[in-house]
Amino acid sequence: MKTLRNYAILLGLASAALLAACGNPSTTDVVDNDAVTTDTQATDTPASDTPATDAPPADAPAGLSCMSYCTTIMTNCTADNMQYADMAECVAYCGRAMWPMGTVGEMTNNTLGCHSYHAGVAGTGGAIGATLHCPHAGPSGDGVCGTVAFRTDMPTAYRRVDRMGMPAVATVLVAAARKNAFNDADPAGDMAFAGDFIAQLTALHAALDDDLTGLMLTPCSMTVLVGGLPECLGQSFATGRTVASLVVPNDTLRIDPTAMAGFPNGRRLQDPVIDVTLAVLLLRMNATCGAGMCSAGTLAAVPLNPARNDVNMGNFLATFPYVHPPHAP
Repeated sequence: MKTLRNYAILLGLASAALLAACGNPSTTDVVDNDAVTTDTQATDTPASDTPATDAPPADAPAGLSCMSYCTTIMTNCTADNMQYADMAECVAYCGRAMWPMGTVGEMTNNTLGCHSYHAGVAGTGGAIGATLHCPHAGPSGDGVCGTVAFRTDMPTAYRRVDRMGMPAVATVLVAAARKNAFNDADPAGDMAFAGDFIAQLTALHAALDDDLTGLMLTPCSMTVLVGGLPECLGQSFATGRTVASLVVPNDTLRIDPTAMAGFPNGRRLQDPVIDVTLAVLLLRMNATCGAGMCSAGTLAAVPLNPARNDVNMGNFLATFPYVHPPHAP
C-alpha cells in the first residue's frame, strides 16, 4: 500500500508539473463556434443549475415520462446491453435531453415515445431482442431514435484552434508563449519545435527526478546522449521505436494495421495513454524500477484508476458513441 501511495504522489506531482507547463489558457485562440458547431440531435445538452424533473407537460401522452422510460430500460437493458449506470443517471439524462414527447408506440424519431418503445420491446425476444433494441432506446438512439448529423463543409470553412497527435505534446512539451504557433503550424513542420520539446522535458526532469529516485524508479537522462539525442528522447521503448519518433519529424498518431492494436499504435478508449506517455518520457527503459524493469507499462500497471471506477467495470458500449453518459466514479 505504501508503494501505491507513493506512485499516487508521483503522478500528482507530474500532473502539477504538466499544468505548470501549460501556462495561461488565455493564450489560446478563441473557438469560432459558428464554424465548428455540429447538429447533435441525440447528444446530451449542457446541465443547468436547475435539477431535472420528471414532470411531463400537461399535454403529454399518457404513459410517457422519464420515470416510466427509465424504469423500463433499466429492467430490460442489463449487462452488456446496459445503457445507464443506474436509475438516477437515466432520469437525470432524460430530463436534460429534453426529447420531444412524440407518441406512444413511435418506432422512429428522436422522441421520448421512440426511446420508450424500444426500451419496452427490448424485453421481448430474449437476448436477441435486447441486443437489437437497447441501443435504439439508449441515449444516442443508434440511428433509429436519433442520430448525430455531422457537418460536411469543406475544410476551408473551419479554423484550427488546437491540434492533438500524441497526447500531452501540445499541452506539455510546448511553452505557453509558443502554443498558438504550434497549433497553427502543420505537423510537417514540427522539427522547428524540437528545441521546445527538449527544453520543456529538461525542466520536467529537473522537477521530478528526485521524486522518481525516491520511489525506486530510474529516471532517464537529459544530459547523456543516445543516438545524438538526450537519452529520454533517443532511447527505445519498443523494437525500432525511439521516444523521439513519437513526436518528430511530425506529431501524429500513427496506425499500423499489421501490428497489434493499442497505444501508441492508434488509441483505444481503454488505453492508459497518459500513464504510458509519462513512463517513456520520465523513465529509463529496461533499467530497474522497483522489483522489475522500467517499461512503457510501468506506471499503467499501478491500479490507481481501476476498471471498477468506470461504468460496467470498464466495458464500453457496443454502439456509437461507445462511452457511457456522464457519471460519478
